[in-house]
Amino acid sequence: MAYDTHDEEQAEAFKRWWRENGTAVISGLLLAIAITLGWQWWQARQETKAHLAGAVYAQVLAKLDSAPAEAAGAIHGSSPSGEATPPSADPFSAVRVPAEQLLSEFAGSTYADLASLALARIEVEGGQPDAARARLQHLTEHSDDTSIQALARLRLARLLWAGGEPEQAFKQLEKPWPEAFRAEADSLRGDVLVAQGKPDEAREAYDSALAQATLLGQETGLIRIKRDDLGGSHAAVPVQP
Repeated sequence: MAYDTHDEEQAEAFKRWWRENGTAVISGLLLAIAITLGWQWWQARQETKAHLAGAVYAQVLAKLDSAPAEAAGAIHGSSPSGEATPPSADPFSAVRVPAEQLLSEFAGSTYADLASLALARIEVEGGQPDAARARLQHLTEHSDDTSIQALARLRLARLLWAGGEPEQAFKQLEKPWPEAFRAEADSLRGDVLVAQGKPDEAREAYDSALAQATLLGQETGLIRIKRDDLGGSHAAVPVQP
């Protein structure tokens, strides 16, 4: 077989190139592998955290369902099972424990925001409106979920109105709303206007709520009742399919 000097020259050229660039190539490959494995690990970790957070939030919902019965038992000095309840017992403690766990271990997640909504609810029911107000205000400003922001703002407006601050409630209601919440916000605006003795403005708010709810196929029965109570001609509202 003939001796091929061209092959030998190519081999020597490759050896020279490898001596100069081999370390960089290996480092690049190792880095690419590390990045890939790291990304896969991070995704798996996020999925695990999401499953864990979901499981904890399921506990919050389950405890929240039974909280009203426990609260009633505490008021009358007994638990739902008939056992005596100490006067100082917190009927919402079973909700607070998993909710606080979500806030501490899964801060910034949607489940943590939902836990904050649950805590605000039991704070209202437990006679702590100021704490609930602060919590809802925080959600309106810091939640990354626009639906949770809107829900918190709606509940904050109700709380402000119930607390004798209708003007502050209006400030919340007059801000732009996601489409899905617009009807409820206009309906609440109508409620506040009725309480303030402004029937004409309330009619407009209820008509707007009816139009939006009908457009989205949402329930309109209660809004129609409140609107009919004010009398007067209705604005044109499409028929709900």
